[in-house]
Amino acid sequence: MKKKCDVVMKGGITSGIVYPGAVCELAKDFRFVNIGGTSAGAIAAALTAAAEYRRQEGSDAGFAELAALPRWLAGKDHGQSRLLGLFRAAPDTAAFFEVIVTYLETKNLRRTLFALLKQFNRFGGMMLAAAAIVIALLVFLADGIGAWMVVALTLIGALIGYVLAAAIEAVVHLVRVLPQQGFGISRGEALTQWLSGEIDKIAAIQGKPLTFGDLAKHGINLEVMTTNLTHGRPYRMPFETKAFSFMVEEMKLLFPESIVNWLTTHGRPMPDGRHRLPEPNDLPVVVAVRMSLSFPVLLSAVPLWSVDFGRARTEREAERCWFSDGGITSNFPVHFFDKPLPRWPTFAFNLAEWTDRYHVKGQSIHLPRTNKGGVLEWWTPIHSLVQFLGAIVTTMQNWRDNMLLRLPGQRDRIAHVLLEGDEGGLNLAMQEEMIARIAAKGASAAAVLRERYSDTPPPDAKLTWRNHKWVRFLALMPAIEEVLASWAEAFGDRTAPPSYDDLLSGAVPLPGYRNNTARMHATALALLRHVRQDYEGRPFGSVRKRPRPEPLLRPMPRE
Repeated sequence: MKKKCDVVMKGGITSGIVYPGAVCELAKDFRFVNIGGTSAGAIAAALTAAAEYRRQEGSDAGFAELAALPRWLAGKDHGQSRLLGLFRAAPDTAAFFEVIVTYLETKNLRRTLFALLKQFNRFGGMMLAAAAIVIALLVFLADGIGAWMVVALTLIGALIGYVLAAAIEAVVHLVRVLPQQGFGISRGEALTQWLSGEIDKIAAIQGKPLTFGDLAKHGINLEVMTTNLTHGRPYRMPFETKAFSFMVEEMKLLFPESIVNWLTTHGRPMPDGRHRLPEPNDLPVVVAVRMSLSFPVLLSAVPLWSVDFGRARTEREAERCWFSDGGITSNFPVHFFDKPLPRWPTFAFNLAEWTDRYHVKGQSIHLPRTNKGGVLEWWTPIHSLVQFLGAIVTTMQNWRDNMLLRLPGQRDRIAHVLLEGDEGGLNLAMQEEMIARIAAKGASAAAVLRERYSDTPPPDAKLTWRNHKWVRFLALMPAIEEVLASWAEAFGDRTAPPSYDDLLSGAVPLPGYRNNTARMHATALALLRHVRQDYEGRPFGSVRKRPRPEPLLRPMPRE
């Protein structure tokens, strides 16, 4: 019987090629219970869940199909990369997309510039025409070397203006059409159609889409992250709230007809033409994944509808909530499925940049080798304005995830897959050899984790499952002691009356949430005695040599 594990995967657009090999390597020894990810990691998470569903149905063939996926994406149809073919632009944004593809395929600024001038030349053409008239007048009215110098400068200025005009025309065009396209160059129809079919094929499910309820029947929990830009915060999917609904016509622009029909059939109709989203068990997996991978500007955001009950009562009408890429708020949700004391490992795969500052030539993966490994931050050198602005965006996006990466009991379960500048990311036109190389890196990282967390790890391995559990315990207990000490200090304190003891004992009337206060009071007093008698001196927190940095226990809402 296979051991249990969880897995979390980072977003990274085409960098998701890393994951099939990694997942299939872990699947040799482990059964996946909780599976999560963001953006491209959400795609991999859904396909992993589909393969695990099929395995629980009695066949391992789903993992074999998942392993073959990078090779299929590396192929070509009609001379075009299959990977690139999944990202088709809408008619109104096709010209801009052509410029982007030219750069991604050639990495040549001159050819990219020619593509820009070819696609956006209306303003530039007018400028050249005006320059031609000016030059003709100068030639006709003047003579001598000075006149020809003016002509040359006018021509140079016209050419520079032509390029600037093309760039301005492209930006103006995008500003005008993107809101009509859901703020994306591509609606992602081809990607979603392919993904929907691939999920169902790997799961070997027919006649209906794979739903979260199908997974739950086999004890498989899939969670992905999306970002509600209207609310300004992340949301896990499937939703716990029932606040969201959809318009059928808007869903038809983003999802295959079969998915829209399923949503309509299983979502309760509303008087104004909207439908409630189906209950979590009835929600197709592909819907959640598409909402997680809405990479800003490249792919359209997904509109759902809800009511703002904070507005004036007379204005409470449903409004659009725009859901974009989960990576905006948490590109690497390493906190998914984490428990204070884990019963089985939660593996995580981070997509990191190879740099000669920390890595040797040819190094493809990085994993700490000792309990102290990984405690130091990876620095980002900043020498230019572009680097400074890029670091601001990266920090806003990843600061919470980066802090979690350093915690004891986290560092040893995270495999860092190192990618070079032309690997993954927005490189939609990667060649077959590069895709195979990236996929192999994921398998290599998973092989190290699989070996370390096996029942018989290598004799020299220090970061084993036994070590992981011990480190997690040592890191947790001082945090628990700190919370208990703070609670004991505050329970009877009357600095700002009433005290918590007064509230529970009935000395003052309770404002609300009136439950079984007598029983709660007795329990609280018993716990207080226990804390004061048995935790005097904080035995765990007083140990000098313990895992660092120390974690905190504090209340936080679930996304």
